[in-house]
Amino acid sequence: MQAILSLLFSLFFVPNTVTINVKTLGAKGDGVTDDTQVINAALAMAQTKQANVYFPAGTYVCNQVDVNGKLLYYTASGQQNISIFGDGPTSKITTKVSIRSQLFYIICYKPSSGLSVKNISFENTHGLTTYTSQALFFQGTLAQELTNVTVSGCTFNGFSTALGGQGIYGFTINGNTFGAPHGHDDAMNNSQPAVFCWLFDNENGYCKDVKVTNNTANGYTGTAPMSTLVTHRPMDGFLYGTAYGITVTGNTTKNFSEEHYGLQPKSTIPSDTSRALVENNYLDCSMPAGTANSDGSPHNSNYGIRCDISDATITKNTIINYTYGILIRAVEYPNTHLRNYLVTANELHEATDTVNYKVSGAISVTGGNYPVSDMRITGNTIYTTTPDTDKTKTPHTVKLNNLQRGQVTGNTVNIIH
Repeated sequence: MQAILSLLFSLFFVPNTVTINVKTLGAKGDGVTDDTQVINAALAMAQTKQANVYFPAGTYVCNQVDVNGKLLYYTASGQQNISIFGDGPTSKITTKVSIRSQLFYIICYKPSSGLSVKNISFENTHGLTTYTSQALFFQGTLAQELTNVTVSGCTFNGFSTALGGQGIYGFTINGNTFGAPHGHDDAMNNSQPAVFCWLFDNENGYCKDVKVTNNTANGYTGTAPMSTLVTHRPMDGFLYGTAYGITVTGNTTKNFSEEHYGLQPKSTIPSDTSRALVENNYLDCSMPAGTANSDGSPHNSNYGIRCDISDATITKNTIINYTYGILIRAVEYPNTHLRNYLVTANELHEATDTVNYKVSGAISVTGGNYPVSDMRITGNTIYTTTPDTDKTKTPHTVKLNNLQRGQVTGNTVNIIH
């Protein structure tokens, strides 16, 4: 019996050892030759052979878009423990496509587990565009067949949305670097968020058990003055969307014009009570000099953490130069009842520049048709330039509106002179 069990283990649980090298199959990686077709052939072969895919150091140009806006296409259906990997920043996949596009599209419609994309640099060099451009997108289904996906050690530059996914159960985004050489010019200039990571929740699936850890994100990595950009502002934010059970920890973010984190209510399963944890992140809400709205008017507001996912703990984060530090707001979701929050042990430093920043509140809670319920705000440290005579009303500290069963205790307010 022991021998039979050992044989079964060797057949089903040994990690995949077959690897396809895209250069061996003909990809040049010379920064000049278009490698789209060769890489797609390598990805198709890897799917057939259930093999890993390796991108050695090189610059792989991919500019051939199919009718659906896809450049590189990989089918993960039925694949187990597959790794698509490179040698780090020296393994670059680059495009200049400015129409609606997805540089690397991964689809899964049958059970697949253990897929990882790691140590690859993704780049789009287009300028101002009226379309969305995505670097890496995982397309699962409502049945959540795509499980235990990891994106690690990758670099993303120049996309309106660098990384997105839906229909994923177990999604780890760890140790990646996100940048925007042209700020918001890398995205559409409209109301659609220009964010690096977007977690979707719709009829095509949702994201469950998500970990966003130890990433670095910068909403403007260029050197030109904001006044020379068409949109005059950096990217909107780092993380946006919905997840059923999410941990956001150890991330460092800077240079965004809206929410660094914008977490939305659960729509597919509103009754879900899985916990959201936002912990030990460093958010620098400073905006580059000259940041303005598209019409040239001053852009003088920003947000650190906006968490409209219920059942959330927001703790031990450091937020500096904010106009809104931590925001929980139900007004935009009239049929949603936000509930069960713990906001504790955060350190919040409001912007001291009153000309370029319009400070509104360190912690702001606003209900909609339903009051926000079961809210505890305790043990936070707030640094403000405004003396605080009434902690329940002074907008520079804790601002509460339409709250039921709330506790505000033990917070420390320090006046900056």
